Amino acid sequence: MRLTALIYHDVLPEAGSDDSGFVGADARSYKLTATQFHRHLELIAAALGSKAPAWLSEPAAATTAGEALVLTFDDGGASAVTRIMPALRPRGWRAHFFVTTNFIGTRGFVMPEGLRELHAAGHVVGSHSASHPLRMSSLPAEALCREWRDSRARLEDVLGAPVTTASVPGGYYSRTVAAAAAQAGIRVLFTSEPQRSVTMVDGMAVIGRFSVTQRTPDGAVVSLASGQHAEALRQRLMWDVKKIAKGLGGKAWLAARRRLFELGE
Repeated sequence: MRLTALIYHDVLPEAGSDDSGFVGADARSYKLTATQFHRHLELIAAALGSKAPAWLSEPAAATTAGEALVLTFDDGGASAVTRIMPALRPRGWRAHFFVTTNFIGTRGFVMPEGLRELHAAGHVVGSHSASHPLRMSSLPAEALCREWRDSRARLEDVLGAPVTTASVPGGYYSRTVAAAAAQAGIRVLFTSEPQRSVTMVDGMAVIGRFSVTQRTPDGAVVSLASGQHAEALRQRLMWDVKKIAKGLGGKAWLAARRRLFELGE
């Protein structure tokens, strides 16, 4: 199987506005305007033709989906309900929304009733951890298990339904992170590793994803949605370089990244 999963975050009403999700220049770089997002949906629709994005909630679905596109949205910002779901509804498309549960109901984030609305509309609602650690793979084992366990329990309490999907925050994936997720009852885990293959960890499907930000060219969206190799390979090469820098830099990498975004404002 060759799954192409795309990572989106928040959708804002216009440039210069920021009313959804985490704040700051770094977080904002991942957010699209409503105009950009609707254009992306048009490009994806043209690339898919008569097909619709896949909907994955169990390992069997992930391992038998063949060549498919998956839409995912991280963080749990309020725009999931106010802008993203309404944009998907006319197409009949379902997506995956991964929620940082400590922020449910706080300013800029989705309310409990909004999560129930997403679930009732047929979207997958999953965990994006409890607190969105800056470096999840560096957490001790008990803290890792608590992040997954607590966030899953919170979502199940809100939805009144099992929660078995999740995505790793911040791009800090490791085998230990996956094992902790599987132990907490997660059955499908999305990472930020830009790859199309699906792997299994302790009976849990692990799926890589390709990032889409406000700087992503239209051609790159078309390349990914069409299953072509150019943009996928570019992201893979960039990711490998960045992964080395993150591993060597530790906390200093995060500080330098934050500073670069602040200077760019």
